[in-house]
Amino acid sequence: MRQLDQERLLGAYRATRYVIRPHASTGGVEQVLRVGRLHPALDAELTARGHREWAFLTAWNPGSRPRGRDENQRAQERLISQLVAGGFVIAPAIGEAEDGSWSEQSLFVPGLPRSEAERFGRAHGQVAILVGRTGGPAELLLCGCEAPLPVP
Repeated sequence: MRQLDQERLLGAYRATRYVIRPHASTGGVEQVLRVGRLHPALDAELTARGHREWAFLTAWNPGSRPRGRDENQRAQERLISQLVAGGFVIAPAIGEAEDGSWSEQSLFVPGLPRSEAERFGRAHGQVAILVGRTGGPAELLLCGCEAPLPVP
């Protein structure tokens, strides 16, 4: 990927609204995550349930290349099956552009360790995923990369 294209793509990821739909694991209210920001209300809910880490991921549009809805949905169902088989609770979520120009069905997974989240992201062809730890900011993590991307 050319440097300019990669920077544009990473800029889009940083500008994305990562929306967790109301779910028992997150206090039953919608939560909106942003790269580089703290999320104290979510942290409190997760801590109360014994979670210290979380991940926000999807199987939609591998390589950040648009794909048909049916193909995306089948891939997402495979990801869900893998997470459930691993014993993880899943909250429905959506990643969406601020201007509403695009969105992707996503999943919020409380308690999913960062290394496992990166492995799932890589296995499903994702360029990056959102990860976090209670008390810390949400971080964009390149799949296959150890360190989170810096926030400008």
